[in-house]
Amino acid sequence: MRLRDYTNLPLEIFVLTLTVLPFLLLAYFYPAFPDRVPLFMKLNGEVAVWGEKSLLSVFRVPLLAVITQIVCFLMKYEMVQTPAAAVSIDHSKLQECYLSLSSSMWDWFRATVAFKMGAESLHTVFLTMPRYHFLSQPIFLVTAIIALLGAAGAILYLYRLLLVARELKKQFPNVSKYRFHFANPRLWALIACAIAYPLLVFLPG
Repeated sequence: MRLRDYTNLPLEIFVLTLTVLPFLLLAYFYPAFPDRVPLFMKLNGEVAVWGEKSLLSVFRVPLLAVITQIVCFLMKYEMVQTPAAAVSIDHSKLQECYLSLSSSMWDWFRATVAFKMGAESLHTVFLTMPRYHFLSQPIFLVTAIIALLGAAGAILYLYRLLLVARELKKQFPNVSKYRFHFANPRLWALIACAIAYPLLVFLPG
């Protein structure tokens, strides 16, 4: 299996653009930000916690987006590159269906994360600069809708994957499946992301 067989170029451009653009916008506005910037938001769109302006506090959300993108990409890569060996034509078809669904699911995660966290990154601009404050509520509503769509899509993909996985297990119960192991260098990248994510969330700016 090749990753490019499960790669959608327009989606990759979309994800890359919405992942990089927040860094550029925040860097542009950084000198104009006040001494305090929003760190955490309430469910109603109001600021729950303010923090001192710093590179970490300003770029926290886009950095979290990058880590999330890395995790999703590595999971997709592992699914595509290391499937179980096909034992029959029927097994190959089911496996291809599973891989296609799994790849689409991770791409769905990546697209919704890029959109939601890219938009969420703009809260720093909209909430600290008076002339843009009127955009804070609309962007909050957009991020909330994207989060709901992301969750709905994930549930749908997981349900479809469960059906295919059950069929695979039913027809081919003795076929081994790939598992992460500590000799796999990409596992260490996932562990690093798992450590970095909460650090970025909870470390003071």
